[in-house]
Amino acid sequence: MCPFKGKTVVGITGGIACGKTSALERFNKLGWAVVSADSLVAEILATNSEVKNNIRQRWGGVGFDSFGNIDKPAIGRIVFKKDSERKWIENLLHPIVRSLWTTFIQSCSSEKCLVELPLLFENNLHTQFTCVVTMYASNSTIYQRLFQRGLSLEEANARISSQLPLVQKVNRADFVLWGGGTNDFLNRQVDALAPTIF
Repeated sequence: MCPFKGKTVVGITGGIACGKTSALERFNKLGWAVVSADSLVAEILATNSEVKNNIRQRWGGVGFDSFGNIDKPAIGRIVFKKDSERKWIENLLHPIVRSLWTTFIQSCSSEKCLVELPLLFENNLHTQFTCVVTMYASNSTIYQRLFQRGLSLEEANARISSQLPLVQKVNRADFVLWGGGTNDFLNRQVDALAPTIF
């Protein structure tokens, strides 16, 4: 049961490169207040000096570029090679991220909110939402998109295997959207779904 009284709060999750961001943008265009965990992480890494200090203590200068900013690709190479390092960064960031999106919902004037959380089921957060939408795409589409982002096969496999199998996310969702096609097709799915939720 959603703990945010008087609000419809949707959690959107799914596999990597399955169209979560595109769906989020469409919900936003339809008048939903939206927040993305990935965007919050980027903001934290860019501005939170305590987080930066913790990362520097853990990995030295490896996680930073020549300007002293967090080097996200370098961090990715570290955390997706070793589970213990990925769990360490998740333990550092996830409580801050959860605090930020919870505050966003509580302070938001809109009655309909949507939170994009790639690791929603992995962190047992489904009880925080009115319903959960899982984005789905074929394996071939996912790999093609990851390669287009500049990832190697090894890097793509590491990211995919760090999450629950996509079929499990689909089975646990209240609604499933196909994110493996065109943006137009995805938009039409969101347009049809949104009024049934709120």
